[in-house]
Amino acid sequence: MAGVEFGLLLHTRHWIRAERAPDDLDKFWRAAEDAEGAGFEHLWVGDSPRIARMDRAHADCLTVMAALAAKTKKAKIGAVPLIAGLRNPVLLAHSLATLDVISSGRIIIGVSAAPQYKFAEQEFEACGVPFAQRAGRLDEAIQLMRRLWAEESLSLDGRYLRFKDIGIQPKPVRKSIPIWCAAGDNDNALKRVACLGDGWFTVAPTVDIFAARRAKIESLARELERDIKNLPSTLFATFHLHPAKGKAEEEGWTLAESYYRQPRVQLKHLSPFFGTPEQCAEKLQQYVAAGLTGVVARFVAPDIEVQTRMLLNEVKPRLKRI
Repeated sequence: MAGVEFGLLLHTRHWIRAERAPDDLDKFWRAAEDAEGAGFEHLWVGDSPRIARMDRAHADCLTVMAALAAKTKKAKIGAVPLIAGLRNPVLLAHSLATLDVISSGRIIIGVSAAPQYKFAEQEFEACGVPFAQRAGRLDEAIQLMRRLWAEESLSLDGRYLRFKDIGIQPKPVRKSIPIWCAAGDNDNALKRVACLGDGWFTVAPTVDIFAARRAKIESLARELERDIKNLPSTLFATFHLHPAKGKAEEEGWTLAESYYRQPRVQLKHLSPFFGTPEQCAEKLQQYVAAGLTGVVARFVAPDIEVQTRMLLNEVKPRLKRI
């Protein structure tokens, strides 16, 4: 059985901070190249949000993915959580297919109806998409994009879109693009994974929560008569590694509060792994035993190279899929 795959989240939030943006771009591209060389299988960027009042702003993910495709050679490139329902799905399918060609078939996406931030509704309204339709539009978009990637042309009489004889070119290199679904404790989101997902993204903060949600997805899939026994499950986790446990935890939270500009009580969604490599590996192994197949890591640390070496050399080798 294959080992646990590791991806790296590349931060773009600080690009919008005027005092840092110009100097950080070269570091960003070097970080991507170094991560690929170090052995990360995936490189990811965020997509939430892009507009609303600088609350949690990022650079545009599709544009950054295109640049990453040119800067790297073998790592898969993705966006998570990609808010697909906020975009026209025909244009999104076209952009992603073009990115897949540019990258020689390395594009992957993790979609979500909407992240939980306070200005999300305003963002949807600004883009002309009713906030109440976000989940339904996402479901329709997933199905439509797959058809556009597979069929020469098609007609659609959907709930949100209607058109005749539309197709896109180029097609993805692999005939389709993997669409993973991000889901927490929302029943509709878990059902989306079971019904439509090529994989599952989670920020489950404990292994018990992870196992319960995985069991629910499998149960829903059985009801839909869909076999998802080998469905990839990836944990979106935040790391700060240090040889000393207490120092790792305190430094991790201090750095997280500084970067995200929020107190730690509002950062529980980070799924923190702040500890020694041995402690983090032991905690992750419990997830792996419950069905986890991958990790997307984001670091809160100034010494990313050191953190990367510890994660790939001291944490990853300790993980064994059963």
